[in-house]
Amino acid sequence: MFAAMTDILTWSEVARRLEGMGRGARSQLAKRLGLDPSDLSRRLKRAGEPTASQVRKIEEFLEGMAPAEIAALPPGAIRLPVFGYAAAGGEDRVALASGQVLDHVEIPPGLVRGDAMIVRVVGESMYPRLRSGESVLAERGVPPVRYEDVLVEMADGTGLVKEYRGQRDGYLFLYQYNPEKEVRVPLTQVRALHAAWPWRRR
Repeated sequence: MFAAMTDILTWSEVARRLEGMGRGARSQLAKRLGLDPSDLSRRLKRAGEPTASQVRKIEEFLEGMAPAEIAALPPGAIRLPVFGYAAAGGEDRVALASGQVLDHVEIPPGLVRGDAMIVRVVGESMYPRLRSGESVLAERGVPPVRYEDVLVEMADGTGLVKEYRGQRDGYLFLYQYNPEKEVRVPLTQVRALHAAWPWRRR
């Protein structure tokens, strides 16, 4: 059945079949396909066909999705990637490459203003403010606030979670607590700064 469907199932047909399945169906299908809900929405509005592996998952979803399972998902929930693998280049660096996603979590709508991610802290450099394994929620492109947490996205694909102190003379100034010290990073090594705050601290 799946081989035959590969030739005829289009994204527009998937959108049509999702219409009667409830408000949480699209988010649940995105999760099944490993896509961000906004990415799936864009695909559903375009011409074209899913890949063979996507067709298989879509058909399994459309045929086997229980109404109770759909209803359990909050309408408009946002699916965020979770990063937390230790990266080379420092004991407290986190790998932020797309292939280094640990997991995905769904958060209620309205909690973030745009694109975001969750990062598990590596190492004890921010202890006692943040322990190794605790998480921060970082909003991409949202400027950090001085003396608050920041995720520093480095040009080499790694990230640092520190306290933001400012920028001047071509350097980014950060602070850590264990051991207490100022950390200077050349701005030429920084790709972006993202405001962050503790997420589900233990």
